[in-house]
Amino acid sequence: MRHYRTIAILILVLLLAVTGVSCSNGGSGQTDDTPENGYETPEAGPTEEPTAEPKGFELHFIDVGTGDGMLLICDGEAMIIDSGNVGHGETMVNYAKAQGVESLKYLMVTHGHADHVGGMPEIIEAFPFETMFLYDVPCDEEPYQRLLGIIEERKITPVHPEIGSEWKLGGGSFLVIGPFKYDSSNLNNNSICIKFTYGDNTFLLCGDAQSSLESQLLKGEYDLKADVFKADHHASSAGCGKKMLEAVSPSIICVQVGSENKLGYPDGTTIKRLEKTGAEVYRNDTHGTIVIKSDGTTISVTTEKTPSAE
Repeated sequence: MRHYRTIAILILVLLLAVTGVSCSNGGSGQTDDTPENGYETPEAGPTEEPTAEPKGFELHFIDVGTGDGMLLICDGEAMIIDSGNVGHGETMVNYAKAQGVESLKYLMVTHGHADHVGGMPEIIEAFPFETMFLYDVPCDEEPYQRLLGIIEERKITPVHPEIGSEWKLGGGSFLVIGPFKYDSSNLNNNSICIKFTYGDNTFLLCGDAQSSLESQLLKGEYDLKADVFKADHHASSAGCGKKMLEAVSPSIICVQVGSENKLGYPDGTTIKRLEKTGAEVYRNDTHGTIVIKSDGTTISVTTEKTPSAE
């Protein structure tokens, strides 16, 4: 009897062992889609899209009174050209920061007159930058001499851009097209002149170019045609000649000029000449800060103020 009991126990143990193997391989509810190791692969959760860099080109003609102060932003990279007169540096810095600017790729001084360099110390203090453009042209005005002192103190090595050199900013670029020669009699005619291109759109910025520099540009090898033109020398009587306007043939003209100045800018005859081109004419003294935006094909304009009807 004990022998049969022992056999029965052995049979029961064998049955339990076979049943256990069956459960581990086929009775666990595992489907054909379950990995062979028996573990479900966790589903990937939603992935965060990388933050896209801002796209497009913006040209801000900042209202700094009678002076030049421009902020260029292209696909997230920034550049400042000139800085208005003494006392406008903070205006430039605060405005750029409000646009999200934390650093500059380029900082350009077109020439040494106070209404173009006066705010540079504050900009240099506020923003790190990669490259500074500056022609080594004599100028005795105190704001320029102060700027030279800061450059020396900070061991900045300005770049003297060669005519025909091209510099990238985001997906755009600018070409240095003037001046071709040094003018010892008129500092304005030593202004750095550039043509910026973004997609199909072009922008011509020539500082305080007067008739002599305009003549150089007209005789040069570079195409002056541009969609947007910053009026030379604040639309004074000495700039924006008829031949220059015909060569540029802009659809938009921006005049950097203040509502109160002792120099009589802009010149009434020059303004009429600008309007006669058929271009839209915008002025800091009547429109406040002017913002030009481009997606590479289409250009839009927004202004801080709407001019009062005359």
